[in-house]
Amino acid sequence: MACIRYIVVYEGESEWAYLQRLQSFLEGLPLAAGEFEPPLRFIAPERVNVKNGSYTALKRRYNETRGKNKKSMIQVWADFDLYHRNDYRCAELYAKKTAGIPDFLFSYHNFEDFYALHADGAQFQAWRAFGVKGHFATPLHSDGYMPEIERIFPSYRKGDLPPDFVNWQSLQNLKNNLSHRPNSNPLGLGALGDFGGFLTGKLQAAYPGMLV
Repeated sequence: MACIRYIVVYEGESEWAYLQRLQSFLEGLPLAAGEFEPPLRFIAPERVNVKNGSYTALKRRYNETRGKNKKSMIQVWADFDLYHRNDYRCAELYAKKTAGIPDFLFSYHNFEDFYALHADGAQFQAWRAFGVKGHFATPLHSDGYMPEIERIFPSYRKGDLPPDFVNWQSLQNLKNNLSHRPNSNPLGLGALGDFGGFLTGKLQAAYPGMLV
């Protein structure tokens, strides 16, 4: 199986840390007979950090990246909270995006919620309990949700992840928990992409039987 390469245009340092851990995990897996590299790759030759999740900034960075990598598959990974609230007119602009811009793959509502989907047991249930109190329906800004995230996940540090954070168990948790992610979409932006679903789907295709 030839390696399928994705360039991911991402929002911030936390996404970059995740992609690094993901790629390190994939490169540590045994290779199939006759293969010399893993079947999936998610890190670009250069960092494609946008530093904010506004539609305008992500669109500009996507176009810049596409100009340098015309034959590559390029995805855009963004937090949905800005689009949920229509901050910086993100929802309005996304609804009118041109045909050349791919559907974004969102974290619902932000990277910390995506991070929580990799957990199970009491920590995951504590995150769900926090969310249903209001954050899932009306996403908070970071100063509202970060204290609770740090209480539930004391080892979490924004922009950094443990080297072993991505593994088959955490990825299985992610797949299992996707149905519990926030799903409110008050501005009716239609069928929206989901980075967690995209990722677990590609992993299932490349590594049959590893995610159930």
